Order: sequence, then C-alpha cells, then structure tokens
Amino acid sequence: MIVYVETNFVLELAYLRPTSDNCKRLLNLAGDEKISLIVPAFALIEARLAWQSNVKRRNRLLSEIRNELGELSRSRPLSDIASQSQAFVTALVDTAELDRRRLESAIHAILGQATVLPTEPLIVRQAHLAELLYDLSPQDSVVFTTVIDHAARNEGPKLFVTQNANDFRVPQIEQELTRHGCKLLVTFDAAEAYVRREIGG
Repeated sequence: MIVYVETNFVLELAYLRPTSDNCKRLLNLAGDEKISLIVPAFALIEARLAWQSNVKRRNRLLSEIRNELGELSRSRPLSDIASQSQAFVTALVDTAELDRRRLESAIHAILGQATVLPTEPLIVRQAHLAELLYDLSPQDSVVFTTVIDHAARNEGPKLFVTQNANDFRVPQIEQELTRHGCKLLVTFDAAEAYVRREIGG
C-alpha cells in the first residue's frame, strides 16, 4: 500500500504534536516494508521554512517582551520583573534550537525509511495549473501535483493523508485522487487505523 504524506507529517513528528505517535508508527510500518511511505521533497524543504518562520516570529516576540519588561522594571514595585521573567525568556530562546534539532532528526528518519519524490520541472509546470484550477496555495499545489503524478504511474491501493482539510477536502480534489485510486484522510490517527485495516495488522 502506498501512503502519501506532506509537510504536516514532518512537523507532527518533529514537534511531538498530538498525533506524532501515529506518524511514528506509520514511519515504522514503512521501515518494516509493510507500506510504501511517499514524501514530496518539497515537504521537507517547507518544514524547514516553517521552522525559520517560527524563529522569526519568536524573535519579534522576544524583542517586544524585552522592551516591555524594560519599561515595567522602571517602576519600583516591578523592579524585579525582568529577573522573575528570565526563565520564560530563556525558554523562548532555547526552544528554537531544540525545535531545529528535533526537526532534523525527523527529516533524517524520513529519509531513511520513506521514498522522497523530487520536484521535477514537469511538476513545477503542472503545479501552477493546479494552483489555478483548484485554488490551492503554491505550496499545496506542488504537494498535490507530486502526489497525483506518482499515483497516476503506480498501481494498487493508495492513501493521501494531510491535515490541511480546508485546502484538500474539496470535491474536485477528492475526485482527482479517487480517479487515481487514492483515498484522502485528514488526520494521522485515522490514517494509521485505515492503513492497519488495509494491510491486516
């Protein structure tokens, strides 16, 4: 069975989000060769870009917090507020590096147990058409086109699992996936349950 995942699978694994255990078990099934786990290369790049965006957002927040703490500490009743808030400020700084290490560990695991599909020139051209046709973001259109291109060239049961329900769970997209024998699910716990039913274990 072929299981397609995208950026949220990487982020779920990396940041230990609620269904990260389901993602880990899907990855293990791929490692045991019970399923073929397929990841567009673009998803790995997008995961790193998401980390970078989070770091920039947190740095802006950190700057605002430090400025506000500086202003508050000018008041005698709040003169200790900066030192009292040091643990929070330190955690905000340290989290970025911890997140990056977890992200790279997740990417390393995926590279070892999944098939990573390159973003070929044809995919880039078709992605623009998909963006216009299905009203997808440029990022989602690359993922979708990569999945469809692979699904069209491979037989057997297929599943595309994404948490972007608002973007992908639309009739035209589901019809296109179904045309290529590919089911759509929008949670990783549902995906794991479905896969285990299909492969019998």
